[in-house]
Amino acid sequence: MNTLSHRSIFAVVVLLATTAVCTAAGSLRAGAAKVDITPTKDMFPINVGQNYGSVHDPLYVRALVLDNGASKVALIGVDATGLTSGDELIDAVTKELKIPREHLILSATHDHNAPRGTGDNVRYFDIVKKGILEAARQANARLQPARIGFGTGKAYVNTNRDEKIGEGYHMGYNPEGPSDKTVAVISVTTPAGDPIAVYTNYAVHGVVMYLAKTQDGHVQITGDLPGATSNYVEDRLKNNSVAVWASGAAGDQNPMFMATYNQDAPDVFDEGAAGWGILDVQARRLGEEVVRVTRAIQNTSDRVTLWGATTSVTCPGQQRAEPPKPGVPTAGYRAPATVKMVDGEPVTIPLSLLMINDIAVAGVSGEVFTEIGQNLKRDSIFDRTMMITVMPNGIGYIPTDKAYLMPSEKAITNRLKPGCAEPAMINAFRGMMQQYLPVLKAAK
Repeated sequence: MNTLSHRSIFAVVVLLATTAVCTAAGSLRAGAAKVDITPTKDMFPINVGQNYGSVHDPLYVRALVLDNGASKVALIGVDATGLTSGDELIDAVTKELKIPREHLILSATHDHNAPRGTGDNVRYFDIVKKGILEAARQANARLQPARIGFGTGKAYVNTNRDEKIGEGYHMGYNPEGPSDKTVAVISVTTPAGDPIAVYTNYAVHGVVMYLAKTQDGHVQITGDLPGATSNYVEDRLKNNSVAVWASGAAGDQNPMFMATYNQDAPDVFDEGAAGWGILDVQARRLGEEVVRVTRAIQNTSDRVTLWGATTSVTCPGQQRAEPPKPGVPTAGYRAPATVKMVDGEPVTIPLSLLMINDIAVAGVSGEVFTEIGQNLKRDSIFDRTMMITVMPNGIGYIPTDKAYLMPSEKAITNRLKPGCAEPAMINAFRGMMQQYLPVLKAAK
C-alpha cells in the first residue's frame, strides 16, 4: 500500500460519502452485452457538434454486470463524447438493475465523432438512453458463474498535446510532456477460462477522426479509437466477449497520430479518408496490448466483495473578468496566453469509487489531466487502481496546477481555481478507500 504525500488544499469542502456496503464475499456471477446505438438513416444529416453525413462504423453501449449473491454492480461504457442528462440516465439504470447509485460506473468513451444528444437532437438521446438500458438488461440476464482478474501493460499510442506555441501551450504535439502509457485491464471469464468481458482503461482522447471530412465533404460517425480498439479485442478474444472501454485521465492526451493536424492553426490539414488507415493501425496496436494483458492474467478469483461509494469535492471557482472580445479566440492556436480572471461560483466535482475485492475503480465527472491520474495511482491505498473519467454531470477539464502556470490552453479560462482539485480528489478517494478497508478485512 502506498502513502499520501503531504499536500495543502485550498479552501476545499468534501461532502459526506454515501456508501452501499456488502460485508461478505460471495461467488461471482457475471454477464456482458453490447447494444447498437447508431443514429438511424432518417436522422441524417445530423449537425450537432459536427456536420455528419453518414455512418462509417456503428456506435455501441457495452455493459458488464457483476453479482456476488448479496450485491450487484455495473460498469457501462457508451460510445459518446459525453453523457448529457446524467441523473436521468443514472436513475434509469439503477432502477432497471435494482442497484444503488454507488454501484454504477457509467462513462462515455469520449468519442468525438458521435453526435451529441442535446438541443435539436433529443431523438438521438432517446436512442442512447434505450441502448444503455437494454445493454444493462441483457448483461443482467446473462449472469453466469465467473472468475475475475486484473493486469496492466503499456501502449505508446497516446501523447501529451500541450505544445508550446507563442507565449502559451495550445493543442498540438508534445511527446516530451507527461503521458501515462498504462493499459489497465479487468478480465472476466467463465470458470473454464473462456472470455466473458474485458474492462479496459487507457488515457487518450477519441479524436483520431475528429473534423476529418471522409465522404462527400462530410464527417462520418465512427467509434473512433475507443470503438475500433474494442472491436479488435472482441474479434481476437471471440466467444461473444464484450470489451468495455473506459477513458482514463486523458484531459491533455491525444492519439499519437490524427487524420487532421494543426487543428487550431490557419493551415489545418485533413487527410480525409486516408485517416481510416491511421485509425486502424493505432487501434490494432492498442488492441493487441489489451489482448496480450488479458491472456497473461493468471491470478483470478471466483469470489468477490463488491462495494461502492460516492462523494464530491467543492473547490473555489473563477470566471473571466470581462466577456471575450469579438474576433479574439477564446481557445486554440491564437488564443491569448493570459486572461484576467476573478472569483466565481464554487465548482463541485462528483466522484465515485467502486471496489471489486482490491481493485479500485475511481470515477470522476470531468476531463482530468494525466498527471492527476498518475498521482492517484501512486498515492492510492490499493495497488490495483484505475481512474475513469467523462462520467455523467461532468464539470469540464480538471488541469494540474502546473498547467495553470505553463499556461495550458485548457487552464487559461478554466472554471476551477488552481490549488484545490488534485489534492482534494485524491484525499477524497483515499477517504472512501479507508471506509472500505474494514469491509474487505471482514470479508476475508
